[in-house]
Amino acid sequence: MNKTFLALFLLASFFVKAQDTKNTWQIGVSTSIVKFGESDASFIEDQYLFQIPRLNLTMPINERLSVDGALSFNTIDNFSLVQNSAKYISADFSLRYNIDQLFDNFYPYAFAGGSLVKSNLSMTPTLNIGAGSTYWFLENWGANGQLYYKYSFEGYESMRSHLQGTIGIVYNLGDSLFGGRGHSGKPCF
Repeated sequence: MNKTFLALFLLASFFVKAQDTKNTWQIGVSTSIVKFGESDASFIEDQYLFQIPRLNLTMPINERLSVDGALSFNTIDNFSLVQNSAKYISADFSLRYNIDQLFDNFYPYAFAGGSLVKSNLSMTPTLNIGAGSTYWFLENWGANGQLYYKYSFEGYESMRSHLQGTIGIVYNLGDSLFGGRGHSGKPCF
């Protein structure tokens, strides 16, 4: 028990240490669309599923790496052009690698991770790979988009492999997380 507590304390200390003027935590709100292949659409009951909202928190590890956690779910069943015939809730976790700043305020990244996806039938784990980028239009505000492939293992019959794309707004917490003045931490992605 003491070893577990010590390990959790050291891990928490590591993340708090990573919060500095160059590497700051970010929160985001976005929308998402999931696309299944035509052969899987009849099984899932829909080819496209829309998620509003998708919430995420990004925590830096160092200048190049960060950990991202997100929760997306479809709260809309039928609204104008958006119609979801199947439920889709996803908890996503990934490790992001900052590729390098391509030009002013544009920060691309690649990532890999996993998800737990809850559909109409049951919960299914997936392996994910993808890429995304953040464009910082103000010091602490940015537009973020990403596309990833979620691989669903053959042994799970409740979900199929699919693509997911997201687009949204991110806010860089800067030093304000600990009561200080905000500071741009764009290198965190």
